[in-house]
Parts: sequence; structure tokens; C-alpha cells
Amino acid sequence: MQILEVLEDQYGPQKLAGPKDPYEMIVFLNCGYPATDEACAKCFDAIKREIGVQPKLLLKASKVQLVELARLGGIFPNKRVEHWWEIARKVRDEFKGDLTAAVKQRLRDAKDEPAKSLRAAKKILQEFPGIGEPSAEKILLFSGLALVAAIPSAFVHAPVRLFMGEPGKNYAADYRAARAILDSSLPKSFEARQRAYLLLKKHAWEICKRSKPKCEVCSLTEQCAYLQAKAADVNTETE
Repeated sequence: MQILEVLEDQYGPQKLAGPKDPYEMIVFLNCGYPATDEACAKCFDAIKREIGVQPKLLLKASKVQLVELARLGGIFPNKRVEHWWEIARKVRDEFKGDLTAAVKQRLRDAKDEPAKSLRAAKKILQEFPGIGEPSAEKILLFSGLALVAAIPSAFVHAPVRLFMGEPGKNYAADYRAARAILDSSLPKSFEARQRAYLLLKKHAWEICKRSKPKCEVCSLTEQCAYLQAKAADVNTETE
């Protein structure tokens, strides 16, 4: 996909912030509020260093200690500690301490019906706090469990502009449409789909911002459906 080549030339290869284990990814995503990569990483790294992130260690730690660590990730530290305990209890009690094995089993249970098995796997992940469909797909992709065409949940507007034009008012519809385009366009490999996720996220953060995109300095002028539509409108008005 030419768009990704242009973005990689501009930003260089990108790396995922945080872990790639499904359980640890869920804890990581609940470490910051607002949940930026920087806030989540600062808090998660401190938990891992001072306590450990395994369910039994989180559940054994005192609330006072955990709240102090949660403060490193932003506001509402008490709420995030409650989420960590909820995540840890669920993995310990419902999945015998091994969330990855449970997700793999769901994927195997209906392996002859890929769409059904994927829905079942996402359903497990979406039972955890803070995990919607985009985050569930991110977890499946970066843990190497399912070849989904995941899109960063906070940056859906970027691929929508690039591939479709003006973002709509329905987030879910935009997400599904952009995901379908990526799914049909990207190679069926984890490397290609992880690369697309990270580059689109970087571009949305740096240039293709939600409210004030920096279109004047964008390197994708010729490929962007949004910019092409705007140019066509201007040409029509001047004729």
C-alpha cells in the first residue's frame, strides 16, 4: 500500500508502546487516564518494577501502594486501581490465570467459521474494563492471535479521511468501513497489519488531527480522499 510507504519514509518504522501479552495489554490500557502511550507506559512500568503485574501480585498489593502508582498515569487513580483488581480477579477466577489460552480456545472452537470464532474471541476481551471492539482487535493483532485489520480507537478519523473522505457522524460505521478497506488492501500477515496500525496512529497524532488536520504539510495530498474531495469542490466553485 503506497500510503504506508510514504508514511514510513516520513516517520520511520514505528514500535508498539507496551506489552504484547493479552492480559498485560489490558492492564496497560487501564494504566493511564487520559490513556496516552506515555501515561500508560509510565504507570505500567512502575507496577511491573515495584509489584509485578501477575494477577496474584496485583490482588495481594495494598490499595495505598497501588493508588500511588496509579497517580503516575494521570487522574482518577482510585478508579483505575479498581479496574486492575477487576481484571486480575477475572483472569484468575474465570480463565485459570491464563487469558491467552482462553482466547486461543475460543478461536479454535469455531475454526471452520472464522467470523464466528473472531467474535467469540473479541467478546472475551470486551468483558474487561476499558476494552471496546477497537482495543480488542488491537490486542488480537499485536499478540499474534488473529489477523485482524485493527485501527487505533482514538484515531479512526485518519484512515477514514485517507480512504473515504469526510468522517461521518457514526463512529462505529466509520470504524467498520475503514477496517474493511484495510482488510481487503493489506497482506494477510501480522507484520503488515501491525505496521499499518502504527503508521496510521503516528500520522493521526502528528498531522491528521481530528479537529484541525494539518493538511497544508501533509505528505499524502495526492493519495488522500478527503483532500482530493476538497480540491474538487474548490475547482467546481471556480468554474
